[in-house]
Amino acid sequence: MKKALSLGLLILLLGSISLFADDAKVMPARLGRFYLAPTYAFGPGVYDWTNPSTGKKESGYHSYDDDEGALKSAFNLGFALEYGIIDWITGAIQWAPGVTIASDVDAAVGTSDVNANGLADIFVGGKIQIIGENAPVKSSQLRFAVGPGVKIPLPGPDFKEQAKNATKGDDVTASNGDYHVLGAGARLYFDYLINKNFFIDLYSEFLFYPIKQDLEESGFKEYKTLEGYKASFANADAEVSYGYDLTFELEPAFTTTISPAKPIIFTAGLPINYKYTPGKSYSVSGIPVPAYATAFEKALDAIGGDPTQILTLKPNVSFFFLSWPLPTEFKLSYSVPVWGENLMAKHSITLQVKAYFRVGSAK
Repeated sequence: MKKALSLGLLILLLGSISLFADDAKVMPARLGRFYLAPTYAFGPGVYDWTNPSTGKKESGYHSYDDDEGALKSAFNLGFALEYGIIDWITGAIQWAPGVTIASDVDAAVGTSDVNANGLADIFVGGKIQIIGENAPVKSSQLRFAVGPGVKIPLPGPDFKEQAKNATKGDDVTASNGDYHVLGAGARLYFDYLINKNFFIDLYSEFLFYPIKQDLEESGFKEYKTLEGYKASFANADAEVSYGYDLTFELEPAFTTTISPAKPIIFTAGLPINYKYTPGKSYSVSGIPVPAYATAFEKALDAIGGDPTQILTLKPNVSFFFLSWPLPTEFKLSYSVPVWGENLMAKHSITLQVKAYFRVGSAK
């Protein structure tokens, strides 16, 4: 029988799966691209954890034992749509990692099995190429683009309902698949074309979350912690601030054309990705006894107050079939964690299918 889960180990945010780092290219005017991106993920270990037997935090990598909270499997579908407004400006709607349809966590809440199902938030923005062959600043060797955007929140799990599920022994969704708060920021893209076959891409993203979230919407353990204090202080309440996300990626890549009669473009890359978040911060209110208010704050900080960072390698290969009636690219990538702090060591395998289409006649 599965043990009760120490939910502090359940660090699942599948939104950390970065599917659209991409390069500084933009879509030509009136050309569109649709993505379908199924992903299989699993998390056999964690970087830094609190040992439930001692209550002490241990640094470094910990491989989950049975029933400790490993993500055994998760299947996710992501989607995106991009469209060339003019030759150097592209608009985009990206829902990645999208929706987690099925998942299995090696732990339980009481007698209830735990899953990581749910929705990620949607990114809406654009990519403005400043340097490039068709950009305002002409260059055939360098490309630079800026991508402002907004992250639009979608509904997360109803943790009050999940708490009821736990009392009935039904499956429990114990964490959010994303923050589910409004975010705003920008992406920067820089490409250096060494020659026709080799290039280097640099990518960075900064997203700021200016709006606080009610504590009971941020996670199952936060909800249960608040309910415990409400039993003694009816007006007990708290809000969560997520601060920001910061991502950098460096990708050396090789590309070549094979089968010249019916052109197929082959590309292989090895992105190195780093992501940092400052950790959640909590604002406690409604507890008139200072000692209890302080205890509440410490309990919340123990759940998610530490900064997180993760370094991953993401080798990939792609085949782009140019001669098809609907030109289509298939890109297979594998994300493997190398180092991190306060975060699940999550692996993922993603197949991106990109189909290109034209709206109206070519100029």
